[in-house]
Amino acid sequence: MLCAEYTGQYTYPLCCACEELGIDLWLENPAEIKQRSGVQRGKNDKLDARKIAAYALRFQDKARLFKLPGQNIASLKQLVSERDMYVSDKCKYQGQLTDQKRFMSKENYACKSRRLKRQIKDLELSISEIEQEIERLIQSDATLAHQHELLCSIDGVGKKVAVKIIVETNAFKDFKNARQFCSHAGVAPFRYDSGTSVRSKSKVSHRADKSIKVLLHLAALS
Repeated sequence: MLCAEYTGQYTYPLCCACEELGIDLWLENPAEIKQRSGVQRGKNDKLDARKIAAYALRFQDKARLFKLPGQNIASLKQLVSERDMYVSDKCKYQGQLTDQKRFMSKENYACKSRRLKRQIKDLELSISEIEQEIERLIQSDATLAHQHELLCSIDGVGKKVAVKIIVETNAFKDFKNARQFCSHAGVAPFRYDSGTSVRSKSKVSHRADKSIKVLLHLAALS
């Protein structure tokens, strides 16, 4: 078994190599390894490798083997990530249209706004193409289509929120119960008590996926 830190998309080549060679792969949260490794002075690749190896040896009973998601989920995840990037860029350019209007001459603003509107139009076209591809991908998979339909039947949950939930849960395979997913999304409350003097109100943790938390918050408000 091979233990490594999870670094997002950068672990993909390692995952593929382990799958081809038949090696069990355990991807652990870097924060978990750091917290369990004690005080460390200095940092380099050798020290990090030893730290990961020591963690894996000591906590091997907690190992969770990683498996690459199915092709449809992997494609869906890439499409959602690309769409989010374009939506973020579009918001940035739209902000430029209004924020800088009062701070430059009319001639300069007219030229800049024309270019910005062209960029926004191109981004809207790309976003539309991606959303159509997402729709085709979901409808081509009976399981994903059924999950998407069930999620959209919930009040406040639209297509974008449903797709995000499917991607984040790996089609509901990565979480054993609702509490685990709520904790991942940062909407589950936790108590903060210590002895007899500390009695704070239950509150959510900041260690969460803020992107899904934002969507769930907006869904709850709708």
